[in-house]
Amino acid sequence: MRVTKISRQEFLDLVCSGTNEFMDRIDEPEAFVVRSFYEPNRIREFRDAAFQAGLTSEASWHPLHNDCPDYHRLHDNYPKAHVKQKMHAFYYHSWYAQNRKKFEFFSDIFKIKNFLAGFSESEFLSNIPSDGFIARINIHHYPRGGGYQAEHIDPVGKHAQIQTLVAASEFGDDYATGGVFARSIAGGAKIYVDPHMKPGDMLVMSPGIHHGVDPVDPVQPYEWRTNDGRWMILPLIVGSDYPNPEVTKPVQVGAGTK
Repeated sequence: MRVTKISRQEFLDLVCSGTNEFMDRIDEPEAFVVRSFYEPNRIREFRDAAFQAGLTSEASWHPLHNDCPDYHRLHDNYPKAHVKQKMHAFYYHSWYAQNRKKFEFFSDIFKIKNFLAGFSESEFLSNIPSDGFIARINIHHYPRGGGYQAEHIDPVGKHAQIQTLVAASEFGDDYATGGVFARSIAGGAKIYVDPHMKPGDMLVMSPGIHHGVDPVDPVQPYEWRTNDGRWMILPLIVGSDYPNPEVTKPVQVGAGTK
């Protein structure tokens, strides 16, 4: 799998070129590290706000139904999880008025996803879970001491032709080992991307390739109450938890990590 570094404007020009070149390259597969897609200080503000919310409110879990609130969850290898993982995750939903500024800030990502699918630029953003698919912003914190996410593939569909991951931490500063990897075929060499990214950079790749997060600084004590480790922000369009034959979930590949 090839990883290409590209500027924000070069990326937007490629996506909007009027040809199939961008999606053809995604399908090869090729991944893109889009430099400075967002201003690093603003991304750090999202990270810090989530971290503080995690310290000052109770962790919980809620099915993605119409009454699902914004919440945060301490994932710890839950046996029934689609993908095993150990991390602190924060979930924000587009139908709540208090999140309007968050979704406005990340609106370019949702516009790109909808443009590639042939939808209007605001598709899904006003949906509620009973509509089938909704817009969500996830913030993931993989703490030092072994935060990880097992290798998996994500659903691919018109609503999800690309995966977009915004870096909110820095390899070599916030953590020293582990991090996101991808590979084009099962059993192929892992390609590690974090050493090539800075906060505010965006990783773009196919959701259907094998990817995961190797344990972050696993020799350290596990501690989610410190604001270091690996952080990333994922603006997503996902299927709700209501029964729907069009909705598929991520699929873990391999045994995962304890």
